[in-house]
Amino acid sequence: MSADKRPEMGALTALALVGQLGLTMVVPLVVGIWVGSYVDRRLGTKVVFLLVGLLLGLGAGVLGAYRAIAKEMNWRN
Repeated sequence: MSADKRPEMGALTALALVGQLGLTMVVPLVVGIWVGSYVDRRLGTKVVFLLVGLLLGLGAGVLGAYRAIAKEMNWRN
């Protein structure tokens, strides 16, 4: 479907997408930080695994947000 023939996104749909994007970004980030912190405590390291978990969570969140936007905007992956 071309961009000029795409139906307008309603206000509630846009609000739902923003909420979904927020959760899609925050949940993997928090889980990555939590797991990294847990592993650091167990192994006695400083912040090595915390940073690894942060980066993995950030990557997962960005990928999930991209997929959600691509699905909503009918982009091809």
